[in-house]
Amino acid sequence: MDREEMEMRIIRSLLTSYFSIVRKSVADSVPKSVMFFLVNKSKQNIQSELVRKMYKDELFKDLLKENDEIAAKRKATMKMLQVLQRAQHIINEVRDLRI
Repeated sequence: MDREEMEMRIIRSLLTSYFSIVRKSVADSVPKSVMFFLVNKSKQNIQSELVRKMYKDELFKDLLKENDEIAAKRKATMKMLQVLQRAQHIINEVRDLRI
């Protein structure tokens, strides 16, 4: 076997290995790409459907209504803030009288 024939066999073997690797890589990436596009399309469809169902005029009042528990907590917090501000004012007056 001469040198040229041996080099040809080595090159053929390397090319066969290379194409095998490329074929496997493409075979692995095709399902990933298909799933990527399917998931993104599904996400867009679901999002547009949710927005369409949410933004109905008759639902705005219900969607924007403050929760009763949160409203009660907010009112209680505002009262506590007023009480604390009044207490701070009284403490400042007492402190100013002593000085």
